[in-house]
Amino acid sequence: MKRREFLRSVGIGSASLLIPPTIFALSKNKKPGGARPNILYIMADDHDANFVGSYKSWIKEYVDTPTIDKLAAEGARLTNCFCTNSLCAPSRATIISGKYSHKSGVYTLREDMNTSGWNTLPVVMKNAGYQTAAVGKWHVHGDNMHGLDYYSLTRTSQGRYINPSMSTPDGKRNEEGHSSDVYTNISLEWLEKRDKTKPFFLMHHFKAAHGPWQYAPRYEKLYADIDIPEPPTLHDDYSNRFEGGIGIKKSKIFSTDGSGSLSTRMQGLNKKGEVADWPTGNLDVSGMSDSEIKKATYQKYVKDYLRCVKGIDDNVLRLIEYLEHEGILDDTLIIYTSDQGMYVGEHGFYDKRLGLDEGMRMPFIARYPKEIQAGIVLDDIVNNVDFPETMIDYAGAEIPADMQGFSFRKNLREDPKAHQRSATFYAFYSSGTPRHYGIRTKQHKLLKYMGKDGSVIGQDLFDMVNDPNELRSVLNDKSYSKILTELEQQLAEEMKAIDLTEKDLPGRWKAPARKVKPKKKKKKNKQKKS
Repeated sequence: MKRREFLRSVGIGSASLLIPPTIFALSKNKKPGGARPNILYIMADDHDANFVGSYKSWIKEYVDTPTIDKLAAEGARLTNCFCTNSLCAPSRATIISGKYSHKSGVYTLREDMNTSGWNTLPVVMKNAGYQTAAVGKWHVHGDNMHGLDYYSLTRTSQGRYINPSMSTPDGKRNEEGHSSDVYTNISLEWLEKRDKTKPFFLMHHFKAAHGPWQYAPRYEKLYADIDIPEPPTLHDDYSNRFEGGIGIKKSKIFSTDGSGSLSTRMQGLNKKGEVADWPTGNLDVSGMSDSEIKKATYQKYVKDYLRCVKGIDDNVLRLIEYLEHEGILDDTLIIYTSDQGMYVGEHGFYDKRLGLDEGMRMPFIARYPKEIQAGIVLDDIVNNVDFPETMIDYAGAEIPADMQGFSFRKNLREDPKAHQRSATFYAFYSSGTPRHYGIRTKQHKLLKYMGKDGSVIGQDLFDMVNDPNELRSVLNDKSYSKILTELEQQLAEEMKAIDLTEKDLPGRWKAPARKVKPKKKKKKNKQKKS
């Protein structure tokens, strides 16, 4: 295939999309690689690790992610990678800054992060001689684009699935097509036009698979005539745990009163009960029992979600095919992850916003054959605070002293001298579920739920080995009393290590007052004299 024909096939200079039928192979035309790789950081939105085929979950036979699975087969897959605050803006702010929420200043979806003078991930990469770019969903308020040579982003919002409007250095740019395809077109365009004498650092951020799960039309018939298996915890009744904790989460697949119910939204009713069409068609529940409505809602949800995931995988393939065609595939560190986990029916939930593993766990896959052995599966604990330091380490740059994580580059090459986290800290400050915080080790998890007055109102302790679905709290089981004491001590030590004080805890941290925009006075219509 001639170069011009290839570039058209992967979307450069064209709105068309051609998905190559073959999976990528190791680059046959490798250019001599230096010590520093190019870095392609691919981040999906709300991608539940269970919905990546290589993670071999209960849904694996129905997940169509051959490209991402191939990355895992030719690189490393992490099974204990966690976010520290399962919400879009806080997680993204952490990855940009290398700081926990109480240091980045982004606790919920509302706060600004102004990074002028900060050594953020893009700034460090640019100063290290990399050409830098970010494409897709950004969703962090404030002045924080420093260090990017180029960007095309949905700056402070989710952005549209169809025909997204992008912010660029030259102003707004309106695009046509599905966001997953559009973002990939833009990244490919930038890769083709970049300064090829420099290594590149590209952050490619999908909007998918965030709600409302509006897939590209070409996937409409995918999964149309089959029933998708239900997660083993779909019908969780939330017993055997603190009654004011997990069961209070609002984002349920179905609730009898309709509050926070995905079923209600998919029927085409908004929060006020008014009619509003669902993007992928309304769900007809006529004549169904409550149980049948829940099952039908799950089927629609999971199929829409899987179709969005398929669109991600196909576009990851387009990026990889380009690298292979350029002869730089093996000179590029490719990372695939998500901004946090997601509930796709597990525990009867959708959305994230809760420190059970489906909300905390992030898929993380890395391919760089010059250093990472093929097929590695690591259970080392890492979290998203560690991401920027790891990429900076690969770039051969100095890690800023105020970043709060650890590089896990040595872990990815199974170096016995690699840093090993014994636990990871988690805190949730926003709405939709009780504010809570806690600690996760390989064996156990402790969650503390906070009241409106900032006091701890309840706790759950989970045995993650014997109860990986977190269905029974063993907090009051006397045989776990020693473990509880040890976890309390670990939690205190972790808070001290990350400089998190009692006033910074969820339920005690006070959000700054929001600026209220003055209402515009309505102009009175003056009648013209006849």
